[in-house]
Amino acid sequence: MKIRKQNGLTLVGFAIVLALVVFFAYVGMRIIPLYLEYNAVVSTLNQLQQNPSAKSMSPDKIKRNISNSLWVSYSANNVKREHIKISRSNGIKVRIAYEVRRPLLGNIDLILSFDRSVILR
Repeated sequence: MKIRKQNGLTLVGFAIVLALVVFFAYVGMRIIPLYLEYNAVVSTLNQLQQNPSAKSMSPDKIKRNISNSLWVSYSANNVKREHIKISRSNGIKVRIAYEVRRPLLGNIDLILSFDRSVILR
């Protein structure tokens, strides 16, 4: 009779794999909503860029338009009006730059920086 070596995952190995899966799922649950929010910001800026009347708007009206668009879509809770910067050089440059800090575990925080700009011509 031939003796075969057993293969498989031990209980300790299974616990380690399970802990890793749970950890990465938890981190994903903390990060994914922030990237979905950033996607809404990108979409809003792209809509603004495609709007032909946007280049004739005042900076305050552009900020109001962006804020209203993000508010209506229930997204971008982390984007405030002070994060929207508008400059005029070779067209109107609209930039949204913001940083989000979320607690992860104990005193460990996730810090995500987002920056997007478009030029209205």
